[in-house]
Amino acid sequence: QKMQDLKMNTGNEGITFCSWNVKGIKEPIKRGKVLAHLKALKADVVFIQETHLKKDAEHRLKAKWIDKVYHSSFTHKSRGVAILIRKGISFKHTSTITDSDGRYI
Repeated sequence: QKMQDLKMNTGNEGITFCSWNVKGIKEPIKRGKVLAHLKALKADVVFIQETHLKKDAEHRLKAKWIDKVYHSSFTHKSRGVAILIRKGISFKHTSTITDSDGRYI
């Protein structure tokens, strides 16, 4: 599994972006490990690919350190993407565009 980190300088503060193809986080143990690792990385905005979660499972991506969760899923146990935003990050949501095939959000 590979992760890509990108730090964006916004004045005195930096925002850390992380992108990760998790190859499925349906199983609670793997999902817990992924979320714990992301927390340890102190990623502010996380882009997750291949969640393999169904539409009604978005709540499974929530954790105490996460403020916002945006998820796009597919009808089968494949595909799926999510964006997680850490608490304390200044963020204003204006609109959401998702793909019915679970490939983008």
